[in-house]
Amino acid sequence: MQTDDSKPTSPRLVHIFDTVMEIAVSTLPLILVVLGIGMMSFSPRRSAVPLFRSTDEAQQFYAQNGIQNSFDTPIVLVASKCPSCLTLTGSLRDLGIPFVEQNIDANRGAAALRAQAEKISGSTALPQVVLGEHLINPAPYSVKIALRRLGK
Repeated sequence: MQTDDSKPTSPRLVHIFDTVMEIAVSTLPLILVVLGIGMMSFSPRRSAVPLFRSTDEAQQFYAQNGIQNSFDTPIVLVASKCPSCLTLTGSLRDLGIPFVEQNIDANRGAAALRAQAEKISGSTALPQVVLGEHLINPAPYSVKIALRRLGK
């Protein structure tokens, strides 16, 4: 038999219910921390996605579209009047991460690179960050981690 407060009335059920609730409440912060650490440890692995099948294919694409790329410096694809683009470029400057800014509105090569990135990622959002033959997660620390992981 149960009352309106949805808590069991049997003494044994009350004890089990209270024990389960105590365990859930006491372990929830630990579970959240473990999930957070797990997400942080896996996200850098996903922060660099191959944009081209090979370095040669990437170099050919850059040459055909007039994009100078050192393969050591990220290219940040931006658009005019894009607040997210301004935020990212400012954050990268603050972190001391060198990059080349390419405006897709003013540069056809940058627009072609964005189209290639959209084909791979499915994302039309800006900014987008490209490093050599990889599309990088456009978060400042993800760029920093990807540069380290890719040995740049």
